[in-house]
Amino acid sequence: MSPPAPAPARPLRRDVAAALLVLVVWVVPISQGAIQAAPAMWWPTVVRDLGSISCLFRHRPESVSYFFIQVLREGRREWEPIDEQAMFPMEPFGYRSRFDRFMERFGAKQEASRLDLARWVAARDRELSPTRSPVVAVRFLAGAQKIDPARPPAGHWQKPAPTPQTVRVLSSHDLRAEMAKEPGGGR
Repeated sequence: MSPPAPAPARPLRRDVAAALLVLVVWVVPISQGAIQAAPAMWWPTVVRDLGSISCLFRHRPESVSYFFIQVLREGRREWEPIDEQAMFPMEPFGYRSRFDRFMERFGAKQEASRLDLARWVAARDRELSPTRSPVVAVRFLAGAQKIDPARPPAGHWQKPAPTPQTVRVLSSHDLRAEMAKEPGGGR
């Protein structure tokens, strides 16, 4: 007869702590999200994102939001759209660009985020088109397209053309004062 097997070793404190961390940071928000359709707002953003994955497609959205950027160039009076494909070439979210994702997540709600993005757009435009007149102002437009369950969209989604009836101005950012402070007057 063989001797009895030794008793299993007690779990290490590190293993217990890791299990509790997974339980608190992942299982609890997912369970809460399954009951309430999304993790509570008091959870940190990263935890809400991880927990929200379990709640995908629980409710049909009523509309699809979309955003545009228009720029005003030095010496011009008309706002013109930027080439979003050139400015934001990646589309990691299906047919929506990083700009669309940024605006949904932060830009639509936070003025400071839009101002930072406006500065970046002006600087990036100078890099992409150094011969064109510089961007002196940037404005952000937002719209929403209702989803009709009786006639769902066919094919991949495209932003509708902006019209005064379909979009509203979120904010306008005049960058001339900042450009004047730069060496060489911003040119």
